[in-house]
Amino acid sequence: MKHWLRKSGWYLLPGLLAAGFTLLTARTGIFQPFEHSAYRALFQLRGEQSWDDQVTVIEIDEASLNVMGPFPWPRHYYTDLLTQLIPAEPSVIAFDILFAAPSADDIDLAEAMASHGNVVLATAWDSKGDVIGPNGDVMEGAIATGHIHNQADSDGITRHYQAKINGTLALSIKAVQLHYQKSSSYIFSDTPQQSIWLNWRGASHKAPRYSFSKVLSGEIPRETFTNKIIFVGFTGKGLDVMPTPYNRNIPTAGVYQHIVAANNLLAQNHLKRLAIPGGPLLILISAAFGYGLFYRCLTVQILGSLVVIVAWCGAVIFAFNYNYWLPFSVPLIAIGTTANLVKLTEHILRIKQVVLILENYFMGIRHPNSTKSPLRD
Repeated sequence: MKHWLRKSGWYLLPGLLAAGFTLLTARTGIFQPFEHSAYRALFQLRGEQSWDDQVTVIEIDEASLNVMGPFPWPRHYYTDLLTQLIPAEPSVIAFDILFAAPSADDIDLAEAMASHGNVVLATAWDSKGDVIGPNGDVMEGAIATGHIHNQADSDGITRHYQAKINGTLALSIKAVQLHYQKSSSYIFSDTPQQSIWLNWRGASHKAPRYSFSKVLSGEIPRETFTNKIIFVGFTGKGLDVMPTPYNRNIPTAGVYQHIVAANNLLAQNHLKRLAIPGGPLLILISAAFGYGLFYRCLTVQILGSLVVIVAWCGAVIFAFNYNYWLPFSVPLIAIGTTANLVKLTEHILRIKQVVLILENYFMGIRHPNSTKSPLRD
């Protein structure tokens, strides 16, 4: 029994060491570039998906800037936009614009917002935690505010969207909540409390979007916006740019993170992380994998490692198609490290066995009357 336990300990050791080393190393963030690359590749492999037509964006685009002048605009343009939209009875109008500085047009803008009754304004905070906007006069006409915080990763892509900051819901969450309250008897109660992992739909130019100047001039039929969630935001060049898995070489505008989040909330298809103890599970799997590889021929060890790697890659792709995001790099690195440590441990045990035989041999020479022959061991 002791011999079996001792042997099993050696067989389990490579997997345990590999998993522990991988998990500790992962805490330093060294594997994040590989994880980020896998994340982007998964969207490319899955392909683009359709955008929800309940969510539209009225964009302050280059065409509108050419017609109406450089940004920021006088507030009366937004008053005119609301006057144009109110007869269409959109469900919610959310401004991804900080109306921070006071303006002579603020009272008229607030009155137009109050006439609609379901306008949400953007809010943000500076580095000291002080509120940037909106100012008090404009806020008089809004029903609520929503934060527009952007938490981009090291490659510039925003993967998760913080649901609440300083007690304020995100702009998209508040807009969807108000949309449900207005359009049906269902109350949107499934409000995320931490983060939404964004499930990017596709290239931003394929989302339902309309140029601000065309909406203002009446070129877009009013019924286009009936019962829709409308986000109004800047999409021109050089301001508030954001790369996405589908817009990397030519980044899109920051307003699209709110549109994607609203799409995810309406369809309940945001990315989900499995609520399982990943560390202990990785340790168990690595230990079992290493145990199975021990004292197999090199071909079997290589093929076994490849099969497990391919199987995990397949599982990651399959889960992603069902909106589950599994860790990619850490399990693969643990598998590769386990396989290499198995070979190293085999060599150590063989050397140990040779050393033991030599010790017994020389002990036999020194004590020729010993009843135990070293060669019989």
